Amino acid sequence: MIKRYFLILALLLIALAACSEEESKPNHDDSANLSSNGDVQINDELEELQYDRAQQAWSSEVGAIFAKEEAKEIKEAYEIAIHHPEVIEHMPCYCGCGEDGHTSNRDCFVDHVDGATVQLDTMGFG
Repeated sequence: MIKRYFLILALLLIALAACSEEESKPNHDDSANLSSNGDVQINDELEELQYDRAQQAWSSEVGAIFAKEEAKEIKEAYEIAIHHPEVIEHMPCYCGCGEDGHTSNRDCFVDHVDGATVQLDTMGFG
């Protein structure tokens, strides 16, 4: 009987902790450079084909492409390559750019990562 009360108490404490936790949001002082284009977050300080993982924002050039409805699947593919590289880094490159040094499918989307800034590869655009 006492075990049951402790189990119920533990579950209640877990539920309370989960409900009281605030949603984590990036704490950046440079949020003034962010804007939106539909559901696409834009960071105007990023150059050309870049993505900021900390702010989850695209450069204005990429944001303009991804704001179009027909580019929704392309945007999702880039997001998977950026946030879940373990999913596609073991898949061989299929875009025909092996001579560019691509060793996996991830290389078709991500050129390189420098801290929170991701430099995108254009092969994923088609």
